Amino acid sequence: MKNNLETKNFNPNDLVLHAELIRIYGTTDENLDLQSDIAVNGIMVPLVVSTRTPINTIVSGARRRSVAIALSIESVPVICYKFKSEEAEKHFILSANRNRPKTKYQQLIEGREWELLEKQAAALRRQSGLEQRWKNKDKEKSGIDDDEHDYYPVVLLSDYWFCSREQNQSKKNPRTIDKVSDRIGISAASYQRAKPIIEKCEELRHSGHVVEAAALEAYLESAGINPVANLLKAPNCDEVLSLVGSGKAKTIQSALLKANRVQKMSAVVEGAIFFFPDKMLRKSTYYHSGRVVRIANTIATVCFRDKYDDDLHEHQYKCDELLTLEKDGETHNQIRLRDRINQLIKSENSTPTDRYVLNRLLGAAVCTREEVDWVEIIEWRIAGKTRAGVGER
Repeated sequence: MKNNLETKNFNPNDLVLHAELIRIYGTTDENLDLQSDIAVNGIMVPLVVSTRTPINTIVSGARRRSVAIALSIESVPVICYKFKSEEAEKHFILSANRNRPKTKYQQLIEGREWELLEKQAAALRRQSGLEQRWKNKDKEKSGIDDDEHDYYPVVLLSDYWFCSREQNQSKKNPRTIDKVSDRIGISAASYQRAKPIIEKCEELRHSGHVVEAAALEAYLESAGINPVANLLKAPNCDEVLSLVGSGKAKTIQSALLKANRVQKMSAVVEGAIFFFPDKMLRKSTYYHSGRVVRIANTIATVCFRDKYDDDLHEHQYKCDELLTLEKDGETHNQIRLRDRINQLIKSENSTPTDRYVLNRLLGAAVCTREEVDWVEIIEWRIAGKTRAGVGER
């Protein structure tokens, strides 16, 4: 591949930011440390500009350009390179910003762009393979250049602490989702769970609800992926966002509090079951479902059953915490078991010990084999007492 690299000096006002650079990373934030360094030492690392179109477009160096304009610097060093395509420019933008501090939302946007590029590359590889197969691997006839798979010279990235564009070298055939998760530093499962968040933010912006989108991004940054994903699945999601959009609440957290005050009595009540995801608000040895057994003011006591010792454990949560979780309904078997337990508790032949055990079983939100065995034992004992009582008469 021909290098075609050329270093020139440009007035920063004559350079335009690439649309993808703005869309992924937003407008440039003020960086006082960078401004102080450039004021003393000048711009040490040249900006990178694409000359693919007649407009000189910055693909790396948005913050340096912003600082140069602020300091009234009239000439900045620029490396000019004619990228082959818009995809190649996007690939470089993502690679050059690999070590840049980012928000969680920017990481997710990067992930989606990497995923699109990976799918496009996979499609080209399949197409190239077919062409080579049907044309007997004749490169001249197929028109495939030896360097066609290189987007740009790797030396362009030498100033960005990242010289290799290939990821997952330890795996022979890594999945696209694994490549993406390695590049953005988020697990594949978390990235998949976060995709609806990107779609929701973009949907809000396209419909003119910029405040709601910004609030959702801020909530993602402060709370993480799981709470935001749960909010988007919640039935009162639109109500929460509208509270922020109308100015009645400044943040998603405060909007959740306002919206949940209305539905708290109906959502968090004794007997309600909530699903607790992995590593979230519960011990890993507990079953995922927890039942609310008591409520005092805004504090709910939730009962869990331990998988290892089959015992019950109680933990207290704020009602607002529970409202960020999904409600769980009882299965047909769980309902039948609870009906049997309630009948046994009412039986005049049940002993205080039986009632204690039955009440402990009633506090569970799962239907384990041990629970069923206990109920059957007590049913058998009470049935025996009932038959004995009938015989005496």
